[in-house]
Amino acid sequence: MQTPEYPANPINDLTEVRPSDVHGLGIFAKQDIPKGTIWWRARRGKDVLLIGKAQYDVIRESTHSPVSQGLLAAIMTYAYYSAADNALILILDHARYTNHSNEPNSDVCPEPGVIGSIALRDIRAGEEIVEDYNLFDHCPWDGFEEDYWTPG
Repeated sequence: MQTPEYPANPINDLTEVRPSDVHGLGIFAKQDIPKGTIWWRARRGKDVLLIGKAQYDVIRESTHSPVSQGLLAAIMTYAYYSAADNALILILDHARYTNHSNEPNSDVCPEPGVIGSIALRDIRAGEEIVEDYNLFDHCPWDGFEEDYWTPG
């Protein structure tokens, strides 16, 4: 069986990580990114890790060592829920530094089967790329909302 070829992830060509005025580190455009551009196109198993409910429950309910606590903290910080996949998507590349804003310039890519982000408007070089976390899918799993940070 042949592995499908996915388009290259453009994130490293288009963006960089820098200190953010919003929170900690942020992701910034290295060049102008036109409206409608998919600036992040994750490759499953390379740029993201999908965590199903059973896996999440095992991690959450396990006896916590520093390693398992670190893994759970990483999931809570750098993952989001996808209803289409019924999974948490743990972001492994630097798209994980996309901060929240009520005035986003980026959003989850609406293209079916694509895990990625698309520019909602022209994004200028040097501008921080931000998304509205309130628009992300709600995770229905028991216990998830108590652990997960939800913006106001």
